[in-house]
Amino acid sequence: MRVLLLNPTAGSTFRSVGIMLPPLGLLYVAASVRNHGHDVKVVDFSVDDQKVDFGSFDVVGIHSDTTRFNHAFQLACQANASGARVVMGGPHPCFVAEEILSTGMVDAVVRGEGEIIFPALLNSWVNGAEPHDIKGLIYQSRHGIIDTGDAEHIEDVDSLPFPARDLVDLSKYNKTRLGNRLITSIHTSRGCPYGCRFCSSTRFDGAKWRARSSGSVIAELEHIVRDLGYGAVAFMDDNFAGSVARTHEICDGILKKNLDLRWWCFCRVDTIVRNPEMIEHMARAGAYSIFVGVETASSGVLNSLHKGINTGQARKAVEILKANGLEIWASYILGAPEEDRSDIMSTIRYSRKLDTN
Repeated sequence: MRVLLLNPTAGSTFRSVGIMLPPLGLLYVAASVRNHGHDVKVVDFSVDDQKVDFGSFDVVGIHSDTTRFNHAFQLACQANASGARVVMGGPHPCFVAEEILSTGMVDAVVRGEGEIIFPALLNSWVNGAEPHDIKGLIYQSRHGIIDTGDAEHIEDVDSLPFPARDLVDLSKYNKTRLGNRLITSIHTSRGCPYGCRFCSSTRFDGAKWRARSSGSVIAELEHIVRDLGYGAVAFMDDNFAGSVARTHEICDGILKKNLDLRWWCFCRVDTIVRNPEMIEHMARAGAYSIFVGVETASSGVLNSLHKGINTGQARKAVEILKANGLEIWASYILGAPEEDRSDIMSTIRYSRKLDTN
């Protein structure tokens, strides 16, 4: 089948601070679709305003979160009008699938990881079969809307092909830099066991942390550095250091392979406090910038958010990161339902004292 995968445009936190990176989730799906023998094209409207001839494709897949849904649905309507089958995926469509399908503009919604589900759907359509036995689908049939139930999460994430970065023009992301180095992104794990109340990651990706092996990560880093010419990477995992041992192995691999690399990642403050030697190793292996979730100066608000940390850990984590010469990006939450004005002002003062980006 001729398949078009679309990444709609919209504002985002990363974009607001000048960070534009390839849509790795879509490129993972594209690699799997291609491995199943289908022709696939990817258009990222965040960096590309090209006109699309929807009529030249059999199936159009559109990824969307809530901020991009208006544009995503406009694209779905255009694709549907051209006669293509339309499939949507991503956080927003998964939670309002029946509402979307009832419009008649979308044929199916993929709920879960698309690398297995979407190619299976394509193959069923090629064979003229009903996809009722493919878990992770909600689709429109002649009998009405069918929900096939939740799919199992992909346990062996090493089995997935690397993202199909060749299907986008990587030069269109070149404005994004880390320490004056050209940067691109990489995913090395999925899922998060912490369940912070303000975050959808656990519900969407599962509470079990599923990590690629250090060998697989190093192989992709070598490809990014030696073949694609990047000098920096952003580890986009919700919890990069979910395994301290694996983090040390990745650092060892970077050093042993002599990869001239600077990198950025998310890391929990309690993990940093418990493992200062890991942070030192990360710094030696090229870690440049760490993003931490401080959130608030209020212990009560932290507890209500189910964050699982305390303010003392946040303060100590910042000290450890600064001692290792690492740039610190921190997130703060203002306006949680449990907060009052004094909590908000306390958090603002706290953020100034910590002196993070």
